Amino acid sequence: MGPTTVQVDLTDACNQSCHVCWLHAPDLKAKNKERLGKLESLPIERVLALFDELKAIGTEEIYFAGGGEPFAHPKAWEAIEGALHRGLTASLHTNFSLVGDVQRLIDLGVHHVTVSLWAGTREAYAATHPGTAPEVFDQVTEALAELNRRKVDRPVTKLYHVLTTANAGDVAAMLELAERLGCDAMELAVADTVPGATDPLGLAPAQAAQLLLDLQPWEGRAAWRRPRLLGFEALRTRLQAVATGRPSDVDLVHEIPCFAGWTYARVMADGRVIPCLKAHRIPSGNIHDASFADIWDGTRQAAFREAARSALKAGPLFASIGNDDGAACGCERGCDNLEANRRTAERLRSLTSLERGLLRTVGRFQR
Repeated sequence: MGPTTVQVDLTDACNQSCHVCWLHAPDLKAKNKERLGKLESLPIERVLALFDELKAIGTEEIYFAGGGEPFAHPKAWEAIEGALHRGLTASLHTNFSLVGDVQRLIDLGVHHVTVSLWAGTREAYAATHPGTAPEVFDQVTEALAELNRRKVDRPVTKLYHVLTTANAGDVAAMLELAERLGCDAMELAVADTVPGATDPLGLAPAQAAQLLLDLQPWEGRAAWRRPRLLGFEALRTRLQAVATGRPSDVDLVHEIPCFAGWTYARVMADGRVIPCLKAHRIPSGNIHDASFADIWDGTRQAAFREAARSALKAGPLFASIGNDDGAACGCERGCDNLEANRRTAERLRSLTSLERGLLRTVGRFQR
């Protein structure tokens, strides 16, 4: 069986330069000069063939996201239609400024739309999106409001905000905006910055401590109330770590094994297949050189799974995760697969002894 979810980076191209983006941040232009000079994109023919391969091995969801903006790819709509026509769940992570006709999202039956906004106000949007005209904030929010007005049940919409020094004081406005636009959910993440480049933009301990106070009224918010606040407990733990001068996920990633190597994969715009969202330095293979199934069953993917069996993330493999060359464990700086890992752990804990025995038997045959 293949991964449940595969993230597909259609392109590295983007029409914005968000200030802590791992690729397009203004402070990373020199570091990323070679990659920015290429701005790789996946050919649509290879994308559609990939969907056929994934469908055949049991993948359920295609998550369109990546180093760039999915809609900067000239064949973005064709790719989305291709996933849906094959019976796959189509989820989008987008800045939403290039979508155009929101009715098309509804007519196609796109399942999830996550809008990476990073702001609840025009001012915060301008601060976190250098070089983007402030009126784009109005364009994006108006389009999202229109989508929410027109839809019946899908796409499920979520506002996503990466917290930095520039928008830490904007969180109340972020929630108010999500309510006003009729979004289904909102999620807050702590910025994972790049040392020597964007790290001055990361949350300071005092800002994290203040955010913990600001978020206290949200603890009693009913779980069913829209917009739902996703990952609240993990956010609080992350802020507590940052408030004491530690990496944001140091208290989270060593609780359970990492299951990403079994449930998830990311296909980057140059064709690299990586076993977790931040494993770009340790690819398992490239879809321009081999089929996805061969990569999934290959030795590099197996090595990642074996290392991830331990709850304690230690050793050279985990030092290679993320964007910090000096980190002993890059996962501690922010794990984007954390919630999926937690869901898998809960599912495993709910299995009966008979089901566990069957899994162990199957595992022995697959080694």
